[in-house]
Amino acid sequence: MSVKDFIFGNFNRLLIFLIIIASALTIPYLTVYQNYKIGVLISVLPFALVFFYLIFKNPKWGFFFLFILNYYISGLSRYFPSIPPGIVMDVFFFILLVALLLNQFKVPPKILFKDGLNAITLMASVWMIYLIFQLFNPYLSSSIAWLTYVRGFGTYFVLTAFVVSVIMRRYKDLQTLLTLWAILCLTAVLKAFIQKYVGFDSAESRWLAEIGRSTHIISSGIRYFSFFTDAANFGTGIAFSGVVFAIVSIYQKNKLKKIFFFLTAIACFAGMVISGTRGSLLAIFVGFTMYVVLSKKLKLAIPTAIIIVVAFAFLKFTYIGHSNQYIRRMRSVFNTEDASLLVRLENQAKFKEYMADKPFGAGVGMSRERAEYRSDSFLSSIPKDSWYVLVWVETGIVGLILHVTILMSILGYGCFVVLFRLKNEELRGIIAAFTSGIAGLYVASYTLELMGQFPNGVIMYTFMTFIFLSPLYDKELMSDKQSTVLLK
Repeated sequence: MSVKDFIFGNFNRLLIFLIIIASALTIPYLTVYQNYKIGVLISVLPFALVFFYLIFKNPKWGFFFLFILNYYISGLSRYFPSIPPGIVMDVFFFILLVALLLNQFKVPPKILFKDGLNAITLMASVWMIYLIFQLFNPYLSSSIAWLTYVRGFGTYFVLTAFVVSVIMRRYKDLQTLLTLWAILCLTAVLKAFIQKYVGFDSAESRWLAEIGRSTHIISSGIRYFSFFTDAANFGTGIAFSGVVFAIVSIYQKNKLKKIFFFLTAIACFAGMVISGTRGSLLAIFVGFTMYVVLSKKLKLAIPTAIIIVVAFAFLKFTYIGHSNQYIRRMRSVFNTEDASLLVRLENQAKFKEYMADKPFGAGVGMSRERAEYRSDSFLSSIPKDSWYVLVWVETGIVGLILHVTILMSILGYGCFVVLFRLKNEELRGIIAAFTSGIAGLYVASYTLELMGQFPNGVIMYTFMTFIFLSPLYDKELMSDKQSTVLLK
């Protein structure tokens, strides 16, 4: 055995031994002689060190934790207002990247950075480069504002695409993340129903009193938001989840998973209803319509199309169930004379006039209501009410065209692989579900500032990356199938 092998072979046990000894010596002393808070903090340190060690040993677990953290971070920020959600996510992205870097020194390395060089990371990088050039926008008055908001605009897109590309290289990784996401969605729906039937806790009540009362306690009833940023984010995100799980459940070979994903979809649609978010209907109608196009099977496409038409006719042309506050609110999405729609169109007309001489926009962060950023007083005084309007006013018509081109390219590739490239039926159904759900998010984002928020942004970027990794999974599955045939 070489010296190198001896050192690295015993490093794990040595590290754990030193952590235990250090903890045994320092925790009692600090707790008794210094301050119990310091003692508690130090007592958590060994667990944190073991946790980070596990991430460095297997970065895949780090991404699973990051995915969970992304889902709950907005809700946690209500209970710990002094801890910014974005900073927490930045720190864990950094830790994960360091873990990936250290894994390059393994012989042979199990994770290869070159696997991250693909079409989705290239498109994300092009968008990020454009955002970096926004630092030279003459209308940008605060680089801190750019640094704060560029993360939701593009940084998380690049990081998520790269990390998923290099870590999630096996089909079972996709299946594991689907199951994890379903569990997270069920907890979100459960929390929303607890809010409805038990009531809001102290942190949620405080948030409603300070920020959300005017938009969540309205004449048509209370809008429930679970542990998302608000009811609109929750309703549309959970509707997107419902579309994906409903389609995925059709193609699952495992009967238990088929039932689990189907029940998850039903729960998600129930959560969407009590959110009172009208824009979430767009995610459902567009998502299932896209699935009709991608299904390639009439026995699936025809019933889905019939359900879509009947649901549309029910909401658009009848008043059945109009006494129910949730049905009444969803029905209003088809009202072209709706007051909120007319206000949005009026605001967009104002933006169009103001942005006429700003082809590169007013600068990232300059339309937000933050006095410390010296933001544009005109833009910050008018609600954007749309992801695309937000992109337009902050990055200009040039940025909007580039952004939409990238989004449509991803959608187009998803349609291409589902219709013409993927051979495994279960995988094709999953990618069809991702593509359909993402199409629904695209359209719903016209009415909401959706894509840059937790948790939907990182979730969407993750499944976009899965679309581009799907040919790799298909090759793996077809190879396994051929091996099984040969063994028989």
